[in-house]
Amino acid sequence: MAKERLLSLDVFRGLAVIGMIFVNSVSVFHYGAGVPAYDIFLHAPWAGLTVADLVFPFFIFMVGVSLPFALSGVKETAPTRGLILKLLKRSALLFLIGLALTLSFADWSEPIRLLGVLQRIGITFFGAAIFFIGYGWRGQLGLIVIILVGYHFLQMIPIPDGETNLLEPGLNYSSWFDRYFLGDHVYARNAPAPYEPEGLLGTLPSIAQALMGALTGMYIRHKGAGTVLLRHMCFTGLILTILGFALSGIHPIVKATWSSTFVLTTSGMALLVFAILIWILDIKGWRGPLTRFGQAFGINAITAYVVHTYLMGPVLLNPVTTGMQDSLAALMSPTLAMLLPVVIVVMLSWIPIAIMQKRGIILKV
Repeated sequence: MAKERLLSLDVFRGLAVIGMIFVNSVSVFHYGAGVPAYDIFLHAPWAGLTVADLVFPFFIFMVGVSLPFALSGVKETAPTRGLILKLLKRSALLFLIGLALTLSFADWSEPIRLLGVLQRIGITFFGAAIFFIGYGWRGQLGLIVIILVGYHFLQMIPIPDGETNLLEPGLNYSSWFDRYFLGDHVYARNAPAPYEPEGLLGTLPSIAQALMGALTGMYIRHKGAGTVLLRHMCFTGLILTILGFALSGIHPIVKATWSSTFVLTTSGMALLVFAILIWILDIKGWRGPLTRFGQAFGINAITAYVVHTYLMGPVLLNPVTTGMQDSLAALMSPTLAMLLPVVIVVMLSWIPIAIMQKRGIILKV
């Protein structure tokens, strides 16, 4: 097969966005309306890993995979000032969109959270893009190792306002760093030890994860979609997943700090899922309505994310939805019944991007 951009790339990114919309909606419905939810669709309270914890790192991984397809040409020449400014502009725009979403729901009598999902994506994209342009695969691999090993030891530094304990929320150096520099402008400001899950230092392992994706994208462009590629992806994915879990006894898997073991485990899983999608879509050539559905979210990912942010509250937190939930709960378990309104949010988020897909509109941020 030719070494062009793969359909599986857009579909996998789309599935990650669908997953983000799904788990965010579950969370809003659960915490906002008190509706019971399956634990696997809620983020782990701190250490641990659930389905909900996978979707964001999968997206970060795919941010990296896209880089060789978008920027490989510029690696042949020295990066220009114009290119750096273009990357910085895109990163800043993502950051500002994320901040605007926060501000649009903010209680102005309380401290405003400054960081968030889109802010993390924007900063990660810029850092990973700069490293991708500036270094070859050996340099990128070296950076990944340095960041992940260094971040582990960074987390162990004693903190001034408590005893370091990686198993307890906020009692680690990166969370303390956010408390020191961001003050009350963090997500969990009312926790015993306040913390920010999309914090400042946590962006470093996020960049490392994107670089793992970039290495994957480079290898795909070099090898093309074939059985050799799939074997190597599956082998590497298994090794990373096993390594992440094996090291979790030393450094727990924690999404809220983007721990090094979290990066290893979720990157390994992302490789395995990506390999499956490459086999189904790019090698076997399977096509169907679900392919186009996932692709729609993948090619207009940020638009879909913004749309769902404004849909969740009105769709889920109203008397009509509550009444529907109560009626369904009389026929099945409440945890199963709550998934229908959540799926409705996903489908409503799909409508505008499906129209954009049909008309060939791609809003690149």
